[in-house]
Amino acid sequence: MGHACSKVVNTTHLTSVDHGSLIPQGIYTADNDYDINIVRHLIRKGQLAPFYTGLIEPCSNYKKLSYETECPICFLYYPSRMNRTRCCDKSICTECFLQLRRSSSSPLVPAVCPFCVQPDLGVLYIPPEWSKHYTAFKKRRLDLFNNTEEKNPRRKWRLDRDDPDVVLVDTIRPRWEEMLEERRSSAVGTTRRRRVQLNNGERGSRSARRSSSSYNLERYSSQESTHTIYDTFANVDLEDILVMEAIRLSLVAANAAPTTDNDTPPNATTHNTTTTTTNI
Repeated sequence: MGHACSKVVNTTHLTSVDHGSLIPQGIYTADNDYDINIVRHLIRKGQLAPFYTGLIEPCSNYKKLSYETECPICFLYYPSRMNRTRCCDKSICTECFLQLRRSSSSPLVPAVCPFCVQPDLGVLYIPPEWSKHYTAFKKRRLDLFNNTEEKNPRRKWRLDRDDPDVVLVDTIRPRWEEMLEERRSSAVGTTRRRRVQLNNGERGSRSARRSSSSYNLERYSSQESTHTIYDTFANVDLEDILVMEAIRLSLVAANAAPTTDNDTPPNATTHNTTTTTTNI
């Protein structure tokens, strides 16, 4: 994982940049999801620190460099000029920075700084004085240097995510926007399916509610009619009820009786009765 101060690892001239390398040193063995060509391009431009062999212990003179800065993630020592987080100015080696990314389960959420938990993780690399990129960088970014201590430049403020010298975790992963679009399309499809399911379920619920409402209405009407009759006679005595029932039956019988002959004189019966009495 790391090397002692006395062990020197030679790098080829084809991959050597500022005493470092364009090839990862093998701290992480998992498959990489970043674009190595973009990473190498940024290293050649001086926007990202080269890959250095981390040391287990600090060393003031290893390959003509001073390895006295510890990466707080892998706990190995690197040259003093390392990548610095744009938000809280913490050191981080290039290999550890490349492992930080958006979450695969929630790619809509930007990657956060592992030190201050600020979103949109990005780093700034200030080349060392002996680098061919140092002079050009200092001219365009004089605001990042302290005039009283030029050998150890300090940041004066937090850099914006859109700063031209800031490298974001999304910069080295050009497909992150495609991944976002795929996730959004998937989310939209899932939402539509859920809406259809909810609508179908709602229709079934409405039908059930209508049937239940009709049944309850009929039941209520029947109960209401019974309750009305009961309420009408609730305060009437039983004797009065029997009298009213007798009157009702008498009226029914009278209406059902046969009609008498209308041609019979109304005084016929009276006349016959009078005649009989006289004869006696």
